[in-house]
Amino acid sequence: MESELNFTKMQTPDGTKDYLPEEAKKKKYLEREIDSIFARWGYEEVITPAIEFFAALSIGTGSELQQKMYKLFDRKGHILALRPEMTAPIARLVANRLKEAPRPLRLSYQANVFKYEAPQAGRQREFYQAGIELIGAKEQLADAEIAAIAVEVLQQVGLKNFSLDIGQIDYFIGLMEEADLTTEMKKKIRSKLNQKDFVGLERLVKETDLTARQRKALLTLPDLRGGREIIDRARELVDNQQSKSALDNLEKIYKNLELLGVADCINLDLNIIRGFNYYTGMVFEGYTQDLGFTICGGGRYDNLLEQFGAASPATGFAVGIDRLLIALENQGVELPIEEERIFLLYEEDKKEAAINLAKDLRADDKKVALEIIDRDLASSIDYASKSDWSRLVYLGSKELIKDRDYELDTLCGQEVIRLK
Repeated sequence: MESELNFTKMQTPDGTKDYLPEEAKKKKYLEREIDSIFARWGYEEVITPAIEFFAALSIGTGSELQQKMYKLFDRKGHILALRPEMTAPIARLVANRLKEAPRPLRLSYQANVFKYEAPQAGRQREFYQAGIELIGAKEQLADAEIAAIAVEVLQQVGLKNFSLDIGQIDYFIGLMEEADLTTEMKKKIRSKLNQKDFVGLERLVKETDLTARQRKALLTLPDLRGGREIIDRARELVDNQQSKSALDNLEKIYKNLELLGVADCINLDLNIIRGFNYYTGMVFEGYTQDLGFTICGGGRYDNLLEQFGAASPATGFAVGIDRLLIALENQGVELPIEEERIFLLYEEDKKEAAINLAKDLRADDKKVALEIIDRDLASSIDYASKSDWSRLVYLGSKELIKDRDYELDTLCGQEVIRLK
């Protein structure tokens, strides 16, 4: 019992982590860069609670995701949950607080989210996302804007060798509606596609009474990835109007992506299904060969807000901050987080002058820390050399440091000694 108590006192729960100073700087740098991109495109940040009513978070999600939610009861007996993603909370916020606001709404967020699943690198139980939601626009340019912003995010932070794979979920839904299959079989096929278990997909399809053409359309899905030419290939495989309309829509989105100048970073991929039930049109995922998980993903969800009583077309995406950090590290990308940090030492009779100097430097937006422990100069210098200080400044007599390498400097009009 005592060993268990000691463990829970000292460790974080499985699937969570502490961010040490350098890691926290990298995370904050990415969040600031991403937020600046969102702002340049006209998106404004909103903040929602980490904990919400389960009834709100479960809208538009399947049983698989609901089982991964952290649930609890409040003292009134309500079922609460930690948010497992951000689209449903944003939809709830819009329906509750922004129902009468002019459309379209461009909203952004930075948030931690929670899912109870097996922890591994790139897949934690608490993880961080940044994302946007564009609400009130059904045009193809809206979908293209979302995808273009995702591309800009990955480019600006320095990620290399990435691609955005864009699909159209209505193409698959049309195939399912055309096929005479049970609801359970449709769920199994969707699950196999979502897991990219193509061997399992082929086995399932062989168990059905589908026509040869319908089987070919389903089994060809994994091969329908590439440029605009795959749209023509896909048209030859389907008879139903829903799938054909989906291809027409995807083609118009792609033309807008060309106008936005990001088509070179895009693959069309009709195999993308995504794990949320609320998607209704374009869907996409971002990949890099240096990470075995998607880095970002999103799509259109025109029916979700209706379930909150505020029907409206909508589209959006989220990027995983933790996964982006891992991918950048795997690629050896150095984030520009180095900054000048001054550690200020002083003789006792210079204490007031040192405090005033530190105040002046901070007023000039410099990062400064004073030595606050009563110890000899050698110990203070030893501490500073082992810590992350870029400048070591001494306010005192040159006689006390005559055996050290130093140079004279001037800070805020005061002559100081800069130790090398």
